[in-house]
Amino acid sequence: MTEVFIAAAPDADTQAGGLAQALKSLGFDAGAGAPAEAEIAKIVEDAKCVIGLWSHGAPTPELAMLAALAHERKKLVSAELLTDATPAPFRSAPRVDLALRDRTAFKTRFQSLVVEIDKLSPTKANVAALPSVLAAARATLIKRRETSGERQLKTLGVFAAAVAVLFAVGFGAGRVINMARSGELRFSTPPAQAAATSATAPAAPELTAAALERTPWRELAARIDEAAAERIKSAAAAGAADSQALACLGHMAGAPGFLPSPTAAREECDAASAQANAAGLYLSWQLRRTAPHAGLDEATALARLRQAADAGFSAAQIDYAATLPGDRASQAEAGRLWLAAAERGDPRAQFFYARWLRDSVAGPRDPTAAIPFLERAAEANQADALHMLATLYRDGIGAPRNEALAKSLYDRAARQNHAASMFNLADMLRAGSPQERARATELYRQLACMTDEHQIQPRAVQRLRALQETFACR
Repeated sequence: MTEVFIAAAPDADTQAGGLAQALKSLGFDAGAGAPAEAEIAKIVEDAKCVIGLWSHGAPTPELAMLAALAHERKKLVSAELLTDATPAPFRSAPRVDLALRDRTAFKTRFQSLVVEIDKLSPTKANVAALPSVLAAARATLIKRRETSGERQLKTLGVFAAAVAVLFAVGFGAGRVINMARSGELRFSTPPAQAAATSATAPAAPELTAAALERTPWRELAARIDEAAAERIKSAAAAGAADSQALACLGHMAGAPGFLPSPTAAREECDAASAQANAAGLYLSWQLRRTAPHAGLDEATALARLRQAADAGFSAAQIDYAATLPGDRASQAEAGRLWLAAAERGDPRAQFFYARWLRDSVAGPRDPTAAIPFLERAAEANQADALHMLATLYRDGIGAPRNEALAKSLYDRAARQNHAASMFNLADMLRAGSPQERARATELYRQLACMTDEHQIQPRAVQRLRALQETFACR
């Protein structure tokens, strides 16, 4: 067994595996998985440190029991993919919030997690490897926006874990496992609580395969609850292509009610794709990206992506256009695809099409024509569009020079940690008022600690030296 074991709800199995790989790169004997209940006691006994990776998903009975036993033996460390996601009964154990987009803050918190592991594991971290590990760890663990459905699931998770801990404290570890085996230990919301939740919560967002056209697939998966899963699985088994696509999504994300299995996801995507279902075709491409060993080869995934794009599926049009080579004919096709999706109101497509209008060998290379599309994407706060539009106004390209508007647009993107916007905004502010200079210095300091920004980071360091300012990365 491993010295450091990472346990997570099914919706976070990908992050758990990524965190295990990051810890291995630091020298720890780390692993992750979803153990059967018969394995729980041995895992906790053999491990020196158990990391509970908490997110929006309700913990399974096995995860709650494992965390309870590890907590009882003072081996538990909680790592949060969403701020305050740790169930209340486990908050007395060490916990680290990893739900931070800011690179500098994430670095500090990740180092704190390593310190907590060091306290329990006989193997100590290879500190020299930390800079190279941080970027990969952050990419794996970065927090997603929490939806109302996710907050509901978090509430369920708190209740489930609380029950597990109460049983562990009152009856002992062995009794907890025996009760789970017999079915006496259940993890459902009491009827009164469920009624209150349904009465006060906002209406659930649309949950359809077509919603994938305008919703990132992980966000859509977060809307699936146990009841929805049963409906989806029943309809999928009856041959409904949309439901097969949603079942593929459920397995990909490990949504409640679905086995987190790339193989099961591929089987459902195969079934939906056989019926030329656009969502299933598109999810096949995403499955290949997230689980390359699911049994779906690159050529098949790309062919399905193109088929979905040909069917007018916006998300597929955007992604397929981005795969096309740089020759004029291919880029002309890319422009047509991006325009089609942009006209349906997709902010990401609006940015890509604007960039195509400005830069493509097959386009007009006309910045003025790009601006209306950038403005539409900027209304949706699309960071890349904000940055590009700000640069055009800063330089007076395609529109009259407007430094005040450029600063405002850069600032909106900078607040999303868009590194290039942070740098450009700092350059515009550093010769201004004392308050502007202070903001510029702070932006440079943040950038100076972003070691995964290989081009911008050293330039930020140079700016700080020119300003005779210091910085320290934690």
